[in-house]
Amino acid sequence: MNKFFSLLILGLSIVSCKDEPELFLNPSPEKTGVTFKNTLEATEDMNILDYLYFYNGGGLAIGDINNDGLPDIYFSGNQVKNQLYLNKGNLKFEDITEKAGVAGNSDWNTGAVMGDVNGDGFLDIYVCAVVGLNGLDGYNELFINNGDGTFTERAAAYGLDLDTYSSSAAFLDYDLDGDLDIYILNHAVHTQSSFGKADLRYERNQQTGDRLMRNDNGMFTDVSEEAGIYGGINGYGLGIAVADFNLDGYPDLYIGNDFHEDDYYYINNGDGTFTEDLKNHFGHTSRFS
Repeated sequence: MNKFFSLLILGLSIVSCKDEPELFLNPSPEKTGVTFKNTLEATEDMNILDYLYFYNGGGLAIGDINNDGLPDIYFSGNQVKNQLYLNKGNLKFEDITEKAGVAGNSDWNTGAVMGDVNGDGFLDIYVCAVVGLNGLDGYNELFINNGDGTFTERAAAYGLDLDTYSSSAAFLDYDLDGDLDIYILNHAVHTQSSFGKADLRYERNQQTGDRLMRNDNGMFTDVSEEAGIYGGINGYGLGIAVADFNLDGYPDLYIGNDFHEDDYYYINNGDGTFTEDLKNHFGHTSRFS
């Protein structure tokens, strides 16, 4: 019996060592043309001790910007310029950043998202930035697609040129009026003020508080307060998910927070407001979602 099992184990070992076809391949930048690198260089004024999210990375948005049926890629960088790659097919990409005019002007970019903001049938690009922290300059930028392979930065014209600690964003039509609204996720920083009771979430802070921006005929209005969106100094926004969680036809929101603040689970009431109801739906959550 022992000899039998020894032979069986040996046979299994031999089978497991046979060459198997690879399920996923990682083509080189030389083959794909995608050479973007989010290179970080710590300095005396900007490092992990001065900015706790120094290594959180930039952002990535994928979408068909020229309506040719192929998904294109937009990378946002922290200490490097953003880059846009046009999909040429067969996993070949062309860097069209300079021609497209989407390199950006902010010192530290984070999340990026695509959406047809003006409803012209072409995807636009919204890029978040961290502004005002350790001397970082800039603002959230909105690149409007001109439909000819170029973009025009028009965040101010749409009311989306926020200068906050933005980490990400998501487009959604929360009021079902046919246009895209946007939820802008911000993050707090460790200060004496950010530690305290949960009631801090009700005291809106312009730098760290999340924003729900309603699209009013092409101009975005901050409706966070009236919609029931928290905006305190203790909201360390890390991630955002949009889905109709309760299947009532309206998009809801799940906001992942870092550290001591709970995640936020916003149920869309269908009347322009949300109700945060995490504790009634989740028994456990992460401390860094």
